[in-house]
Amino acid sequence: MTENGTAVTQDTTGKAKRRNLIILLAALAICLNGAVNFFESRKNSAELIKLGTPLPEFSVKQADGSAVSSASFKGKPVIYYFFANWCPCSHASIGYVKKAVADNAQNGMALFSVGIQDSASEIEKFTKKHDMASPVGVSGGNDVAAMLGIRTTPTTLFVDANGVVRWIFIGKIEKYEAIQKGIDAITGGVVG
Repeated sequence: MTENGTAVTQDTTGKAKRRNLIILLAALAICLNGAVNFFESRKNSAELIKLGTPLPEFSVKQADGSAVSSASFKGKPVIYYFFANWCPCSHASIGYVKKAVADNAQNGMALFSVGIQDSASEIEKFTKKHDMASPVGVSGGNDVAAMLGIRTTPTTLFVDANGVVRWIFIGKIEKYEAIQKGIDAITGGVVG
């Protein structure tokens, strides 16, 4: 140590630099691990279901604990609406989806909503806020979404009476006309 303590200061500064370097390397390792896990999960998850593909059967639980299955909608055109309560686009779009079903009730069109990326209680809040009378899956939706390759909320599937996916709309529905092609695809273009 020198008379003015310079050596001690340099030693402390060197330790601080090493400590900061170790922290930086640990943070980079954590980020790299997260990135690898993210890309691995994307690689192993299903690709988005294709148009013209039969919708696989699935079952989810409703708020009352009862199960509802996609099989119960056979013979009807169905809009499958995948949503999350945290998602503002899900809130903005549900009115258009409900209107489509109401406008096509005479065609037997049904709505089957499935909450994903949220807790059951949050999905129930969405259901109550939007006065949803049709079946809503509050539990099991994440597995269904993974099977179908759905990663974005809202995602709206238009499935014909034969159970075949005829149209898919991903994202916020900003006007009714945006989903008209899907409605026409599952009703044959015949409204009520």
